[in-house]
Amino acid sequence: MEQETNTKKIIALAFQELTTKITIEKISISDIMKQAGFRRQTFYDYFDDRYDLVTWIFYWELNKSIYPIKTWENWEDILWHLLTYLESNKIYYKKIFLNTKLDSFKQYFIYSIKNLVNELTNDYFKEQTLSQDEKQLIQTATDFYSYGLSESLYHWVLENCGPNSQKYHAMLVKLVKYQLQID
Repeated sequence: MEQETNTKKIIALAFQELTTKITIEKISISDIMKQAGFRRQTFYDYFDDRYDLVTWIFYWELNKSIYPIKTWENWEDILWHLLTYLESNKIYYKKIFLNTKLDSFKQYFIYSIKNLVNELTNDYFKEQTLSQDEKQLIQTATDFYSYGLSESLYHWVLENCGPNSQKYHAMLVKLVKYQLQID
């Protein structure tokens, strides 16, 4: 398993390095594997296609920093990790988001943010006994905010992460805390 992860990371780094030099449309599997120092077929031992590679990169990078702290009590830290990760990789993700052949990555991005918000919300309410109506309201609110957050993050990356992650984090935290006070 560790060897598999290491090989995937090498392939991912090769792809990310190539995106700094070549437009994504022109990067072939052969280019990626030549950069990684592996034979072409090795790519298909680990990934189905470039989309699979791009989604794995996001999943792996995000989860290695967030997974150990994924509880409601740490939601501000999780948001900070997410923002700083996207900001430090904004050139790469802007290229990914703007690439029409990888357009379905935006759907994966939304799905990932929604799952993260769902997990945090479930953790927040885990000790409470909720009626079916309350559960439905919470799920509706979770969907509303997760779609809003993912779309906001998408546009934030496209706008070169302005305002910077520190300011954007402060605004989003203030927004969430304000919303929690209204209820």
